[in-house]
Amino acid sequence: MGRRLTVDVVGCGEIAQLMHLPHLLELSDACEVRAICERDPHVLKTVADRFGIEGAFTDHREMLAQSPADVLVVLTSGDHVTLINDAIDAGMDVFVEKPLCYSTEDAWAIARRAEEAGRTVMVGYSRLFDTAFDDLKAALGREQGPIYLRAEASLPWDYYYRAHHDIVRPLDWAPPATVVEDRAPSWGGSWEFFREELLFNLAIHEVYCLRVLTGIDRPEIRTVSDVLDRRGIEATWSGGGAGGLDGEGVHASMSVLTLDTVAGGYVEEFRAVTGASTYLLEYPSIYLKSWPAKLSRSTVQDGTLVSSSTLGSFVDPFKAELEHFFAVLTEGVPCVSTAADAALDVETLNRLYEAARAHGKTIAG
Repeated sequence: MGRRLTVDVVGCGEIAQLMHLPHLLELSDACEVRAICERDPHVLKTVADRFGIEGAFTDHREMLAQSPADVLVVLTSGDHVTLINDAIDAGMDVFVEKPLCYSTEDAWAIARRAEEAGRTVMVGYSRLFDTAFDDLKAALGREQGPIYLRAEASLPWDYYYRAHHDIVRPLDWAPPATVVEDRAPSWGGSWEFFREELLFNLAIHEVYCLRVLTGIDRPEIRTVSDVLDRRGIEATWSGGGAGGLDGEGVHASMSVLTLDTVAGGYVEEFRAVTGASTYLLEYPSIYLKSWPAKLSRSTVQDGTLVSSSTLGSFVDPFKAELEHFFAVLTEGVPCVSTAADAALDVETLNRLYEAARAHGKTIAG
């Protein structure tokens, strides 16, 4: 066990309350949460009281100026450039929820700045921390010949996946209107929704998982299009890589679709087809806390089709990634989701966005 680190937290919203703050308190041997920062005064006070945290601030710069901790945990949504740079300037290591940021230029600047300062900036890529993902990666590394990888996600309006949790919200917050169960989905979005919500908030999980599984850092994008008027994306790519797969003979595809109902349930899966086997990795909704992913395999043995399945760990991936982060800082464990890794994903997401827009203009023309 390494030394005990002090932690400041920025952002006390839903995921922070459900996942990160409880897990940080559970990891009391590794860290001490000294202060939190949240713009909404009601949420700030109530969360501080609920979790027994003494320091409470509405301005992160004031928090960092008073007495910066060893670590800043950034749990706000959207672009994180300013928060990360301020933390590095304060001499802190950073754990930041995805996305790292929106700009490719900013992403690489953060990666360079962290390296020059000798600081760790780790991005929260929770899907990597279910042990079923490790099992799939290891299995694909043993396969010979071409591999087809397909990521697919159909993401329903998830309010009812999380409505039962006791979340502190702003006083003026109101629950969304009741879903009519038999209502047909209403398609259509904006390019802002497509980029910031669909790609950088949701499809980013598929992008980083495919990067890690294939070893393809900068994919050769073959086809991209938005789906149902920017409520989804379809893309295919290939390219050279490193690691368990060499990129040769690897073809990847991705389909991510957002729904405005709960119809059909939550679907997030990775299918790998090789010359010898088919693998299926199925993820549950993150709001089903500590529910593991499932990895299934079908293959032929002695002329008979044989299928098997295993569950990943029941340790919540959000807790596992924080444990990994602290091990990186105190034990020298190599970080699996660095700022440089995330910069590759930001780059890919922006390329997908531009290609989808160009495709849309072509179709419209």
